[in-house]
Formats: sequence, C-alpha cells, structure tokens
Amino acid sequence: MSTAIIELNDSGIICHSPGSTETPPASPGYALLQNQAVVTGQQALQQAWLQPQQSFNQYWHQLSLSPLSVSNQHARHHADLAYAQLQQLYSDTGQAQQMIFAMPSNTSAEQLGILLGLVKASPFTAAGLVDAAVAAASQTGLQGVLLHADIQLHTTVLCQLSSAAWVQRESSQQYPDIALKAIHDTWAQFIADRFIREYRYDPLHTAAGEQQLHDRLPDWIARLNLATEIETELSAPQGDFRLRIQRSEFIAANQKRWQRLVEALANTPYDSLLLSHRLASLPGVLDSLEAAGHSNIVTLAADATIAACLAQGDNIATAGDNKAVDRPLCFITTLPALAPKHSQPTSPSAALNLRQHSKPLTQGAIKSPIRAATHLLDGHRAYALAPGLVLLSDGRVCNKAQSPEHLPAQPLAEITVEAGHVILKAVNKPSLLHCEGDWHNLHSGDVIVIASQTFTLIDVA
Repeated sequence: MSTAIIELNDSGIICHSPGSTETPPASPGYALLQNQAVVTGQQALQQAWLQPQQSFNQYWHQLSLSPLSVSNQHARHHADLAYAQLQQLYSDTGQAQQMIFAMPSNTSAEQLGILLGLVKASPFTAAGLVDAAVAAASQTGLQGVLLHADIQLHTTVLCQLSSAAWVQRESSQQYPDIALKAIHDTWAQFIADRFIREYRYDPLHTAAGEQQLHDRLPDWIARLNLATEIETELSAPQGDFRLRIQRSEFIAANQKRWQRLVEALANTPYDSLLLSHRLASLPGVLDSLEAAGHSNIVTLAADATIAACLAQGDNIATAGDNKAVDRPLCFITTLPALAPKHSQPTSPSAALNLRQHSKPLTQGAIKSPIRAATHLLDGHRAYALAPGLVLLSDGRVCNKAQSPEHLPAQPLAEITVEAGHVILKAVNKPSLLHCEGDWHNLHSGDVIVIASQTFTLIDVA
C-alpha cells in the first residue's frame, strides 16, 4: 500500500510522495473561496491580497466546525477549507492510498478528531499521527533535554523533549505573539514606509501593490539571510521603483518579537535547542539568540521531519495500527531515538544542519563515516570536488577555475582537494559559514551550512 507523509504546518505544508526522491514546494495554509471551487496553497496565497474577502488562512490553526464569515456551497466552515487542501495534497502525492500525518505539538485532541473525520471522508486512509517535533528530534542523535522551536502562520510553538533511548514529548507551549504572518506583515509595512519616504508611493494603497509586495517578500527575506544589504524593486503605474534595504534595519522592524522569543526560550531549560528551518531562516532569529547567549543551537533541515517519518514509518504505523474497526489512531508523542544520518544521496536530505555555538556536543555527538568524499551534494545535484568549487552568496556552486570577475555573486567559501584531503576555506563573511567536520580534512557525510542552505559531501563510486 502506497504511503505519503504530510507535515501539517500551515506556514508551509510539506508532503512526500511514495517512491519520490524529491520533496515538492511547501503548500501554505491559504484558501480562496470561489464560486467554482476552493483553491488552496500557493495559488490561493497569490490571490490573498487581491481578493481579501474570499481569502482564509486561519482554518488549520482554528480547525473546527466554526462557520466562515463568507461561505458558499463549497465551504461553510474551517473544516471544509482544510478538507479542500487535503484533497489537493492527495493529488500532489500521486493519490497515495494512505498518509502519515506529522502534526504540530500544539494540536488539540479535538483538532485531531476533526482531521481524522476529514480523512474518513477522503479517498485515502490515515496510517499514523505523530508529533512533528518528536519525529524531527528522533534522528538528531542528541540526548538530554531538547527544546524544539517551530513557527506557524499564527503562533510559535516550543516543545520540550527528553531524549535517551527514546525521544518523548514532555510539554509544549505556544506564543501567538510570535507568528509568521504577523512578522511578514510587519516587514511589508516597513518596506512600504520606505517606498513612501523615498518615492511617495504606497504599495499597500492598492490590492495589486499589496499583493506584489507580499509575493516578493519571501525572496527578499532569503537574500537578507546572506547579504547585509539588498536592492528591492516594485512596479507601479508610475514606473518601477527601487530601494536598498539594510539587513540591520530589516531585523530591527521585528525586534520586539525576537526579544519575545529570547524571553520565551530563557524560561525553558534545555541541553540542545532545535530550531526548525522555518524559524532559523528568518533574519534576526539566530542573531538575537546568539546575542542573548543561547548555545548548542541546531538548525534542522527543511525535510527533517519527513526524513524521520520515513525512517520511523514502521514504528509510527504499528503504534497507530487501526485495523480494528472501532480503534482510533493514537497521536504518537514518543519514538525510539535513531542514529543520525548525514549523508543521503537522494532526498530527504540529512536530518539536521548543525550550527554549533559556544559548547561542543558531548553525549550523543554526531560523527560522520570516515570515507573519502568525491562530490558536493546541493539538493539533487552533485558537483565533482576535483576541479575545486566556489560557494556563492546566492546559494549557487561554481567551478573554481571560473574567473572571479565572471562569478554571478559574491564567493563565500572555496572547496579544494589537496594531497587527497578535502579542504574548506572561508573567503568572505566567515560568520555565515558553518561546518561540523575538520575543515582541513573533510569526509563523506560532512555537512556545510551557509546561512540556511545546506550542502553535503558524498562519495560517488
């Protein structure tokens, strides 16, 4: 029976199709109520500010039978919108016969019940329900008290875990004042204010301008993870307007939320802090945590939960076996701890991107297999190391033989092979470069992280 895996975080729902070596783009928890049908995901997000009265984004956070402010024959309450997105995910996964759902730690029993009711009305079955934080932590190899932090559209969730032979959820706390949508809205207003000051143009004055700004915001956020300054551009009837945004000013716009996150983390003791890729990729988060003295920070890869569910599939499905007609699925909050996997030639990638701060890992330390590396894996493309490689600020990889003046972006690091040793060297902004291995003698399985982008050294026979 074909099994898909769905990580249900409304800031970007991630799905893995059975037999697939690629993870498709995340599907945001947005729905657009139209006369013909309910549109969900990225397509709905791209219309959210053009048709605000028909746009919804609270239906996963408030999964319930509460009526919608606007309804039609396709949807009357939040659960109808969730059902519509489930059907789209079913299609995206190649119509898998069953699904394992990795759920946020703040999911209530009532919400789980509604989800299973939606599944019962669907052409697929539920093979298991697992806490996403528990799953992600189970493959890190870390022991002791772990604190998993993740962000959703309308809240941030901190989940405290105990890890030894088993990883178990101990408690969870949510912080609705640290929400991704609110963070994005603040940044959109900050950029709009800059355009007003410099051009007397307010992109938030029209629906089209507002939509354009929000469409381009994710790219600007990603670029500001790597650069201290970027150029932004918006098109208007009056022409194209450009302005430069300083990373420090961009971070400061949401500084109250970063401080709130620092305070929340300070109230919960931990041995290792696990940050989801969603949270770690927001400019200002790592800066604020490091400035506040938080250490042993591990940034999880985007597919950490998916990779763990693939590895733990039998444990999840067995624990949640619902072959008995009246037996409900259990929400799994405990899983066996597995050895970490750093080198995987196909997706899902390594379960974590290590950003080690202040203190080295001792118990449960992660060790790479000692094999000679031959290639650098970037997503699903492998680059031969032999000619020498250059890692650029925009995430691209170039041959070292290419003339520096012809490089499309600023070089941040070089990888060379000398006397059989793979050597990593920072050439610009070393604070953005992190690697767990010996920089003068890297091996297969070592992971290199530049900002939120991960590269893995592999051995291709």
